[in-house]
Amino acid sequence: MEIITMESNAYKLLIQKLDEVHAELKKLQDPAKELSREWVDAYDVMNMLHISRRTLSKYLQSGKLQYSKIQNKNYFRLKDIEEFLMHNHRSRARINQNHHGA
Repeated sequence: MEIITMESNAYKLLIQKLDEVHAELKKLQDPAKELSREWVDAYDVMNMLHISRRTLSKYLQSGKLQYSKIQNKNYFRLKDIEEFLMHNHRSRARINQNHHGA
């Protein structure tokens, strides 16, 4: 048996890289499961935002929300929905401040 020695930092980096490879392999095992964590359909978006189908249509037509259409069904990235919420949250804070503060 051969013993190999290495610096602590090199060992930690090696373990980190192995963890990254392991995570990527897990994603490849079930790509549909991974996609379902990153993409949602219109029904999910309406529930998340507490909006009607008509309001969602307005957001899509105005370009406020980005989507992909697959077989006549719209899908949305969770990242885009989070950005939409953050953008609108800041806007509403400014609106409330203007009504109450000035």
